[in-house]
Amino acid sequence: MKNIFSKVLKEPLIYFFVLGFVVFGLHSSLNREKQIQNVDPFTVNVTSSDIEWIRSSWEARMKRKPTQQEFQGLIDRFIRDEILFREASAMDMDERDLVIQRRLVQKLTFVFEDLAEAIAPTDEGLRKYMQENQDKYRIPEMMSFTHVYFNPDKRKDVMEEAKVVLTQLKSEKSTPKEAVSLGDPIMVDSTFRQRSPDEVSRTLGEQFAAKLFSAGEMGWQGPIVSTFGVHLVYIDERTASKMPEFENIREEVKNDFMYDRKKQVVDTAYNAAKSKYTILVEGLPVE
Repeated sequence: MKNIFSKVLKEPLIYFFVLGFVVFGLHSSLNREKQIQNVDPFTVNVTSSDIEWIRSSWEARMKRKPTQQEFQGLIDRFIRDEILFREASAMDMDERDLVIQRRLVQKLTFVFEDLAEAIAPTDEGLRKYMQENQDKYRIPEMMSFTHVYFNPDKRKDVMEEAKVVLTQLKSEKSTPKEAVSLGDPIMVDSTFRQRSPDEVSRTLGEQFAAKLFSAGEMGWQGPIVSTFGVHLVYIDERTASKMPEFENIREEVKNDFMYDRKKQVVDTAYNAAKSKYTILVEGLPVE
């Protein structure tokens, strides 16, 4: 836990987040003071800080300044929301309303996620993230092969018959495609090109894929059992697992990085807020 905490403290985003959290809290306090000072519930006072917040929020989302027409629409929307919020509050619609509660939670979550997006990741940071999550991006081993199928429902001793044909194929020079006719019909393709273990597993079963990819040699292998029956397999090509070039998957890495960063920021914010509360479930304290 100590190591995790130390790692979090070294992340520059966390300091930005803490600053943002303080600013957000200060903004909330000022809003409360404004509401207290505003004794007339039928006066909507759009302050300069409100205007700046509306403008900066738009620019953060859209990556450009709003046009005059767009900005006027944002002000109108702010006033509309304020009036409708007051009307709903006056009718006590905000008292433990589940829809409102969920929307407020969602809104606060969006605030924290915006903080996470405020600092763009560097290529150095993305490369490091990629190295720390290699299993997510590694290109699996690929194999090309042709198989000869033996139907156990049509064979008296399917394993022995497959072994006899295997000996025959190894001693002859018939092509894999020609060898297919020595077996039985099957509803799947006889030849597979550049397939991963998962892809083979989805077609012929996990047991077949595991046995196939554990074969140490090229050429004829078997007999191998699948979900359909028994097979002889001719392996003619295999490509080892490898990591892709960073430039080819940069956007994918960036999306994953930002997703994890948002989650980290939201979790950190929640834990910081949670520490201020005493939580009871049916009267019993909860950690």
